[in-house]
Amino acid sequence: MSAAVELRRLRFSYPQPGDSEEADRGGDPLLWIERLAAGEGEIVVLIGENGCGKTTLLKLLAGLLSPDAGIVRSNGGMVLMVHQRPYLFAESVYGNVAWPLKIRRVPRREVRDRTMAALHKVGLQQLARRWAPSLSGGEKQRAAIARALVLEPQVLLLDEPTSNIDSASIATVEDVLRTLAAGGKTVVLSTHNLASAYRLADRIVPMEGGRLSPLMVNILRGQALDPGEEHIGRFQVSGGPQIFCPATRNRCSTAVIRMDDIILSTRAISTSAQNRLQGMVRRVELTAGELARVEIDCDGCSLKAMVTHRSVDELDVREGARLWVTFKASAVELY
Repeated sequence: MSAAVELRRLRFSYPQPGDSEEADRGGDPLLWIERLAAGEGEIVVLIGENGCGKTTLLKLLAGLLSPDAGIVRSNGGMVLMVHQRPYLFAESVYGNVAWPLKIRRVPRREVRDRTMAALHKVGLQQLARRWAPSLSGGEKQRAAIARALVLEPQVLLLDEPTSNIDSASIATVEDVLRTLAAGGKTVVLSTHNLASAYRLADRIVPMEGGRLSPLMVNILRGQALDPGEEHIGRFQVSGGPQIFCPATRNRCSTAVIRMDDIILSTRAISTSAQNRLQGMVRRVELTAGELARVEIDCDGCSLKAMVTHRSVDELDVREGARLWVTFKASAVELY
């Protein structure tokens, strides 16, 4: 997959009072990222606490800020950013969405066609003549997304697009972003809404203190099965086995399992945990501290577990080894 937008060896700090434009800002940078790339048709979701650098990173990808060091580049397509609290002009929804085309002197008929197409994508075509300031929070966010889409960007960046909006608008925004990615567009967004992140992301990128940090959960795509009269549910992993999970009649398509909820063993163990899968070790990665990340292929279902270095030695964990993977049904979260 080719990178639609990418940064390498990036370092950035906001200037301090008294700094000249040429001054070396020195000290620890706000952002320090070795590499981050988003491919064509990929949805990448940044997660992390307030102040970890998500918004600043998006602004760097959008070209709104310049790095102190490193490279930020795109493959030549247009890159646009939708801010968390987008500003709408005091005019109609149509006028707001059409504005980027009008200032580019696009012919009137083309303006109308592209504007209505963008409004249709976000489900606001019926509100085209509505006074934009009167929209709800979710409608304003969707109008701002339409205003970006009217320019047909190759890369769309969004800062907290589902923050403080109603559930119906969240579902609409998620559908719009999936459709964009399916059409080959690249989407990079930040969010505190983990449920939305799990449903949407092809890849989740946690951030902490201005740096990228490892993801500590397994995200499985598939379908929750109707439990019928059973008290325990099942989730069919796409291309893999069924796993036990909490019973639900919702149409959940994502299962999330924390890496530290998975137990590895050389043989099946007697436990109340209902999920017992056997698989082959694909990768062993020794992380900082006393932990290791072990990736195991269980009949087409890739699962990662966090274990101690001591457990790696005791279990003789190595590529090609066969191990048992055990976890509780209650450890599976459905979205």
